[in-house]
Amino acid sequence: MRRVRKTLEWRAAWWEDLRKGWEGLDEAMMEGVNAYASRQANMQHMLRTRFSRLWDKPMVPIVRQEDSGEGPYASVDPILEELVEDDDE
Repeated sequence: MRRVRKTLEWRAAWWEDLRKGWEGLDEAMMEGVNAYASRQANMQHMLRTRFSRLWDKPMVPIVRQEDSGEGPYASVDPILEELVEDDDE
């Protein structure tokens, strides 16, 4: 997960560098390159933010009560509970 985040940061920076364009571009092309590169950089930032929000949350089992066979006061699996506690330390 760390590598994905770093790659998205790198790609965003790469697109931001391209916003400046390069030699030989007329004004209209420069405007188009700037707009496209800005949009791509923004998407990379948004992906990184979205993935970080998803991955930073502790994993919790998703089970409906009627599927679990347990009552409304059922506790979380002790093994999962231990994993979550280890991450908090």
